[in-house]
Order: sequence, then structure tokens, then C-alpha cells
Amino acid sequence: MQFNVTLGKRLLFLLFAFLIGYSIVALLSAFLVYKWGSDSTPAMRIMAVLQDIFMFIAPAVLTAVVVTRQPASLLAIDSRLNLRMLILGVCVMICAMPALNCVIWLNGQIPLPAGVEAAFRSMEDSAAAMVVTLQGGHTIPNLIMSVLIVGVFAGLSEELLFRGALQRLMSTGGLNAHAAIWIAAIIFSLMHMQFYGFVPRMLLGAFFGYALLWSRCLWLPVMLHILNNAVYVISQYSSTDSASAIDTFGAGSDWAYVAASVIMTGLGLNLMRKAAPKI
Repeated sequence: MQFNVTLGKRLLFLLFAFLIGYSIVALLSAFLVYKWGSDSTPAMRIMAVLQDIFMFIAPAVLTAVVVTRQPASLLAIDSRLNLRMLILGVCVMICAMPALNCVIWLNGQIPLPAGVEAAFRSMEDSAAAMVVTLQGGHTIPNLIMSVLIVGVFAGLSEELLFRGALQRLMSTGGLNAHAAIWIAAIIFSLMHMQFYGFVPRMLLGAFFGYALLWSRCLWLPVMLHILNNAVYVISQYSSTDSASAIDTFGAGSDWAYVAASVIMTGLGLNLMRKAAPKI
């Protein structure tokens, strides 16, 4: 794939497009909050969609169009989804659930200075409150809307930016593919502004990155990301308390489950790697 500009300039253009999108979303969000208030479910849903469009989708597509004559190839959206790899990916996510919950639990045990911890906890509470507002009441229509916004639209838009654009810009620009995956995963996790979910979200981002690397098809991590988010939304809807069984399975002291989860996840990842289409 031929590019007209260097890797550094490509990344700067992506950052510039992202910041423009961020500014647009900030202005529109301020108007929505002024009109409906910060605790309005419709306003929160519109803001989420605006963020996906202007901060994630538009910068990714615009950068791809500007830096190459083959934007679809850069974003890896011109390849067909491999059904076998999708099934394996779903199996890996299921197997990884106890281990990932354990990582979430361990991440939450990291000691921090009192002031810093209070600030991070406040950010976590604010993020949780925003999700509750976005999801709306406990009804089927609200569940469907949440799955569409948090699951489908967020999964698609985030993968376009972080894997399709950022990771691919780096890996096709001379950077080691593994370095590109982990850098994109770290930035992906940082963007969520949640310290106590940073490590598990980074690992999830890396998994999506390797799914793209092995399949050479963005639709695979998109589908896996959508599934992950949709399961989260549905589990929160189905749970009668703040922590569902899916969220807590493997957390704390279920070390046998965690060990089995790690082994099965490793085997599943190896199967995905071997199932990758040959060049």
C-alpha cells in the first residue's frame, strides 16, 4: 500500500481530525445539556451518537481518504468476514471471562494516594452514572436502544478509529505490528478515562488488534467488540443489583476458574492465529 505522506504526518492528520471532531461534539453537547439538562436520556444518547460520528468514524474515514488511494484497504474493510475466526473469537471471549474479571478485580486493588484515588473513584462514579442515564428505564425499548448505541454503533465506530485507522496507520507505516497493536490498545483504554478498568480494557483492545492482524479484516474485531458491548448492556439490564454474575465470575478468589480460563484463552488464541488466512 502506497502512501503520499510519512507516518508521522499521517498520525498528526488523524489527531487533527479527531480534535476537530472533539470540538464539534463539545459544542453540540453543551447545547444539548443547556436545552435538556445533563441527566436527560435523549440528550445523552444523541451525544453518544455524535461522539461516534465526529470523533471516531469521520476522522478514521477522512484520514484514510487523504493518505492513500486505497482507503478501504487501509481500514481493512474490503475483506470478507471469516466465519471460522468469528466463532473462535467468540469462544475466546467466553473462555476469557473469568480471567478478565480477575484482572478487573486486581486493577481495582491498586493502591493510590488518597487524593488521587478519590479523583479516580469520582470519575468512575460519573462514568457509571452516565451509562445509567444513557440506558434509560428498565424497558425493552430502552434495552434495544442501548444495544444499538452502546453495542453496535460504539463497537463499529471505535474499531474504525483505533484498529482500522490508528493501528493500521502504524503497522503499514513501518512500525512493528505487535507494537502497533499495543500502542493502539493503550490509547483505546486511556480514551475511556477509567483508571480502574484500564488494564482489562487494554487487554481487550489488544485482543481486537490481534483479531485484525490475523484476519486482515476489520469486520472481525467490529463483530467481537459489538458482542462484548451488547453482552455488557444485556447483563446490566438483567441484573437486579449493581454487579451481575457475568461481571463477578472469576473475580476475587475463584482461582481455579481463573487458571482454567487463562489456559483455555491461550489455546483459543493459538487456534485463531493458526486459522488466519494465508497470504
